[in-house]
Amino acid sequence: MPQSLPAPPDAGLLNAVRFGSDTFRFLEGVQARFEDGTAIPVPGRPPLVVLTNPELIEAALDRRDEFPRVDAQGSAAMIAEQGLVQSEGDLWEQQRSAMAPAFAGRQVAAYANTTGRRAHRLAESWAETGTRELNLHRAMTAMTIRVASEILLGEDIGRERADQFHEWMAVAGREFEFDVEVAMPEWVPTPTSGEFETAAEGIRGLSEELIERRRATLADGGDAGSDMLTLLLRAQENPEVEMPDEQIRDEVATFLIAGHETTALSLTYTLSLLSWNPEARRRVREEAREALGDGPPEHDDLDDLEYTKRAYREALRLYPPAWAVFRQADGDQPLGDYLIEDGSAIITPQWSVHRDDRYFEAPETFDPDRWARRDPNAVDAYFPFSTGPHACIGRGFALSGATLVLARLVRDFDVDVPEDALDDLRITPTLRPADGVDATVRPAE
Repeated sequence: MPQSLPAPPDAGLLNAVRFGSDTFRFLEGVQARFEDGTAIPVPGRPPLVVLTNPELIEAALDRRDEFPRVDAQGSAAMIAEQGLVQSEGDLWEQQRSAMAPAFAGRQVAAYANTTGRRAHRLAESWAETGTRELNLHRAMTAMTIRVASEILLGEDIGRERADQFHEWMAVAGREFEFDVEVAMPEWVPTPTSGEFETAAEGIRGLSEELIERRRATLADGGDAGSDMLTLLLRAQENPEVEMPDEQIRDEVATFLIAGHETTALSLTYTLSLLSWNPEARRRVREEAREALGDGPPEHDDLDDLEYTKRAYREALRLYPPAWAVFRQADGDQPLGDYLIEDGSAIITPQWSVHRDDRYFEAPETFDPDRWARRDPNAVDAYFPFSTGPHACIGRGFALSGATLVLARLVRDFDVDVPEDALDDLRITPTLRPADGVDATVRPAE
């Protein structure tokens, strides 16, 4: 007969406050203490369930009907209420079916090539100025948002809009930062800042501009290609598909954010780790100098960048931008030997599972070669892109594009980051540096 997950020894409210105020320390303690997971009582709401066993995590994430996503509410709904990363059921299936061609086959190669061109232009601009100081996270965001808008939405939003988008995302990050409010009863209202309302309005407004320009191009008979936005507008013309304008706006806003943010963060973290591990950086550089030509790196170069791929995968293990996946139990649900209470908020934390010595040898060590010894696709405890039906649709984009960026930049430059640059990471739906990441970029010898 299924049993309840064990509860931590301290009072439920105290544990919930610890989760909200010192999230990673709390998760690491839970990971070390509980083999399968824990159910934390929270006053005024169902328990907070933290799963620590990769097999239970995979089982929960594979059952999207019993453990659905948490609905976008409050501030999150002000940006996008029903985008692909929030939706469920028939709507999700319709969205996924309409957009899947934009994330497969030739589109992956096109994305990689577009990313390679952007990385090449960035490297050329760095070369023109010699040694420079910069905010590494901002630089990576400016590049990846333009790639995402060009390949997914068919239009480069330009440097000025890219910088503005970075500011909007910084505001959103502060709005969504974890704090003790996660322990409050559900009926306690949480205010929204005026600064965030302005940022949300800006993101929605930009999304609507992009949609209207593409709709005008299609109305004039133009061939807009096979990017995601064109596919959505074509689907809207099908009388059997329900795709209102608000739905398309939510999709565009969602992918403006999701299409760039995790890649920008992961590139920031990988370049930081390479800065602190000079032997690994040397190996990436030697591989890139042998594999890449004089022009922009391309999708065809990926087969010759195996060590660079491993370095990126290892950075995703240590600093997963999507640090946890959140679900909610729909009804009382059996899971392994346990019964999960109806309405329980479920956390499957990549951060602590990826750093558990039960699953990874020397887990705190940056060791790209661990992925020469193990197939990352066969390691249940490694899930930087989530798993199950809702696994990240852009996984192939991220792996290919980020590998080319790393190879192109590290080939010609030392990106040096202070040892304490990642000491102040903020827990939002993604893992974000509090004030950016200062870096010194100088030509490599």
